[in-house]
Amino acid sequence: MRWSDRPWAMPLYALAAALALGELAVVWLMLHPNVPSDYRAYYIDRTTTCLPQPVTAAYTLGTIVDFRSGGPDTRELRPCGWEGPAGDGMHALGESARLAFAVPAQDLTLTLEMTGVTLPGPRQQTVIVSANGQPLGRAVVTPGKTGRFTFPLPASAIANGRADIILDLPDAVTTSPGQSNVRKRSIKLVKASLTPATASSTP
Repeated sequence: MRWSDRPWAMPLYALAAALALGELAVVWLMLHPNVPSDYRAYYIDRTTTCLPQPVTAAYTLGTIVDFRSGGPDTRELRPCGWEGPAGDGMHALGESARLAFAVPAQDLTLTLEMTGVTLPGPRQQTVIVSANGQPLGRAVVTPGKTGRFTFPLPASAIANGRADIILDLPDAVTTSPGQSNVRKRSIKLVKASLTPATASSTP
């Protein structure tokens, strides 16, 4: 009697096929994990150093938020990429940092006051600002000096009643040899605000 003719052969074949399919499914999931895009960018693709955490983004339009020591608790406005406050501002960590503001969908003006860190490295720190995937502009921040920068924030860059601001920091520097990218330094955030856009500030 051939192996395949035995009555218990077919169930064994079916079991082996099921196990093989299960292993293939595991391999496929490893190569194509069904995870949120932010998780993938941080842990798998390593294209960002900022993994957003849940925040309320509670904010009153027009309020100037002070990020220096002694200022209000700003944790619910900072999804990721910040450390502090430390004296005269909130340190940005890594190669990007995020802010979140719950605001109505209307044309606004984003104002940021930032100071460049005084560390060996580039003579200036470039800050590329975007909101919900839309570029808003860039700022060049000088080490040891505080600058005030404004960016038009169109209503189309506000999603679900929230402006998610990303600061990309391509000139961020490490403070010691072998340091992880997530610990890079670049700027300190001093103040931030969102105000209704005026005719002169509307692009």
